[in-house]
Amino acid sequence: MQVTTYGGVSILNAIPLGLGSSCAVDMKVEVEASFGPHNPGSALVDTITGYFTARSGRETTVRVRSNLPQGGGLKSSSAVAAGAVSALSSLTGIEVDIPVLAAQLSIEAGVSVTGALDDVTASLYGGIAVCDNNKMKILRKLPFPDGYIFVILPRGPRKDFDPDLLRGRWPAFKSISSLLYDGKYIEAMARNGLTVSQALGYETDLLLTAVKLGAKASGVSGNGPSLFALVKEGDEGPIMDLFAPLGTPVARRPE
Repeated sequence: MQVTTYGGVSILNAIPLGLGSSCAVDMKVEVEASFGPHNPGSALVDTITGYFTARSGRETTVRVRSNLPQGGGLKSSSAVAAGAVSALSSLTGIEVDIPVLAAQLSIEAGVSVTGALDDVTASLYGGIAVCDNNKMKILRKLPFPDGYIFVILPRGPRKDFDPDLLRGRWPAFKSISSLLYDGKYIEAMARNGLTVSQALGYETDLLLTAVKLGAKASGVSGNGPSLFALVKEGDEGPIMDLFAPLGTPVARRPE
């Protein structure tokens, strides 16, 4: 049983408020589930297979194929969690609330502070997801607007960071959350990306330069270290050149 999920970019970091939003990007993660002996791997995969093995009474295993950097802020763990839970649910016939269980098991495995229900939902269904991570509730799912391209600088894994650096800026994130309720997702993404970069000490000046070069939003995705800029389709060139000295940027469509 094989499932394809997607990486993504943050619209609102969920750590400060519990409210979070993400959108899927065409960076695929493929998860294949089967019955058979499980070779211990990551804490996340071990936790998920352990759950379904215990409930089904049969040993389960998964194989993951992904080019996303682990711990890079591009939702790799959420994509794996969503894909593994979906594939194992189908394999075993055990019906579950896939995004909610994936989020809960991500917390149990220690790979997420909030469970990242917004990341999991966007990864599984595509488009934009807005979720209350404290209540494990999906508030909105909708397509990303047409005509945009993400320029992404994948980096990782990130160094340890203090979540209180984000929680301490909760008034700024509260203001950003009001944009979500007004449906201003790109503006929210722009403000969130720069606020996170400032809080965690990433390249804010570079990201502001991206805006001067035409980016509609730029910033840090997740908790870093990957960077992104959102541009109108066809305007990728200057941002690709801006990011190139730091690594190998890629251009990807919203999914």
